[in-house]
Amino acid sequence: MDIYPEAVLKPGEEVRVLAGHPWIYDNEIDQISDTYENGGIFLFKNSAGLYIGLGYLNEKSVIAGRLLDTLKEPSAIYDNYPDIESLLLDKIKIAVKKRGKIKDTDAIRYIYSESDSLAGLIVDKYAGIMVVQITTLGMEKLKDTVIKILDDMLKPEVIYEKSISQSRTKEGLEKAEGVLKGDIKPAVITENGVKFEVNPVSGSKTGFYLDQRDNREKVKDFVKDKDVLDLFCYTGGFAAHACRYGAKSVRAVDSSAAAIETAEKNMELNGFKNYSLIKADVFDELKELAAKGEKFDVVILDPPPFSKSKEEKKNGIKGYRDLHNKAFKVLKDGGVLFTFSCSQNISMAELIKSAKEAARAQKSKVEIIGQMFQAKDHPYNTAIPETFYLKGAIIRKK
Repeated sequence: MDIYPEAVLKPGEEVRVLAGHPWIYDNEIDQISDTYENGGIFLFKNSAGLYIGLGYLNEKSVIAGRLLDTLKEPSAIYDNYPDIESLLLDKIKIAVKKRGKIKDTDAIRYIYSESDSLAGLIVDKYAGIMVVQITTLGMEKLKDTVIKILDDMLKPEVIYEKSISQSRTKEGLEKAEGVLKGDIKPAVITENGVKFEVNPVSGSKTGFYLDQRDNREKVKDFVKDKDVLDLFCYTGGFAAHACRYGAKSVRAVDSSAAAIETAEKNMELNGFKNYSLIKADVFDELKELAAKGEKFDVVILDPPPFSKSKEEKKNGIKGYRDLHNKAFKVLKDGGVLFTFSCSQNISMAELIKSAKEAARAQKSKVEIIGQMFQAKDHPYNTAIPETFYLKGAIIRKK
């Protein structure tokens, strides 16, 4: 195989890596080869000099090493792949094959970073448009090879790079955004029989929240002939599904004028009539609705992350409790609340607890009737807690 520089870990630091977590922190490395390229491919060894895997190393980052391939146990040789190109081809092929069973949509996340053993790479495909997001220096150096493999395998009409994550700064990278192939324009995708316009350039993330696909489909069991309130609606994902599944009325609220404008286009794309879209601060809107005495059969809460770090967790939980308190005031007795958190450091138990405490403060009782998670194309690797972030609960107010 190709010859690569080597990094040797301190005693015992390989245990977590061999268990499946691909990160190596800067203070866990004991020795590095004299000659190497920062962000380049490395072979990693334990303190006994045995190989544990292949990945890349960036000394500018706190997460210095990221494994792309990990051995099951330390070995005197590493010969899983003859070169990095064959490794990338294999990992991408496996990731794409995993998504083969996803039906009822032409919008799929094909690569989900560490969950697919491709740290620093996210790839979403919206109909004929493939959007690539690169977040690390190591993956940046592999970009040309990765793009070629993806182009050959997925055959997109357009390739758009949207590498604007703040994590690039921590890697010593500037943001990068632009067309790599074809001419970019909004795509029209179909999900569960509902059409959506997706704009990778102006939209949040890569253009759409694919991770909520499975959960949007779940509203069909609760919304028929019901009055539905969709809060933090973005471009109308849940609202449009509620219309599709027979809601009596749908009211959707978001503070972004651009999101509301696109939501209107999505409703028109599907020919829906029984809806209203409101540009407003959600907390203000809930307060106003409660003051008017308005009530809904179903309330959907899909807010942005209230807690992006451990330091923000306490205030984040308070934020969810306040939001739940206001939501229960406009939810009918017997009504159903869909509540979500996309904050990785807030657990399902903490999300549910905040809802229970809010209900208790109003002398209401609740029943947990379902739990929800990120879609199947955002797989959760149990060895990597960071890959599990989206959780939700279906709660009935009694």
